[in-house]
Amino acid sequence: MPSTKLSLESLEIELKEKWETASKLYGDKFSIPKEERFKLGEHERALHVLLVWKREGEKGNPARTLRTYGINESTTAEVLADWCDMAITEEEVADIKVEKRADKYDSFIDWTKDKLFEQYTTEALVEVAGFSYPTVLKFIQDSPYFRKVKKGLWEIRDPKADRESGK
Repeated sequence: MPSTKLSLESLEIELKEKWETASKLYGDKFSIPKEERFKLGEHERALHVLLVWKREGEKGNPARTLRTYGINESTTAEVLADWCDMAITEEEVADIKVEKRADKYDSFIDWTKDKLFEQYTTEALVEVAGFSYPTVLKFIQDSPYFRKVKKGLWEIRDPKADRESGK
């Protein structure tokens, strides 16, 4: 089904059918093997992540979004084929690199290098960093790269130069 058909109702119908099929195959829902239950649970999680991706405007690659949430390769390939009409192999899914938190922090610090002494609001820094508001606020409060000018306004600093001038 294309992603235009993806809704909470269609998701629930598909999952109910999958669980009923597995229950009939193994006798009842308590006899479903652990591996099969894991696959069904992973499939359900993937569909919910895809639903969030759709609700947020279908921005970016859905395979990357699924990988960000730790959905395994086989489930990602299956869900994308069924719901997004994307033919992608497990190997291609495995090659998708997910940006790690440390990488985001590093790119945020790199961004500040050529913006010395410029002032930004907390909201603007949240947009640049790509983290939640509380995460960015805690980071800039603890970071020597930022100095608070007033509530909600921050100045980008060079910690090395600040240390040198303090001597």
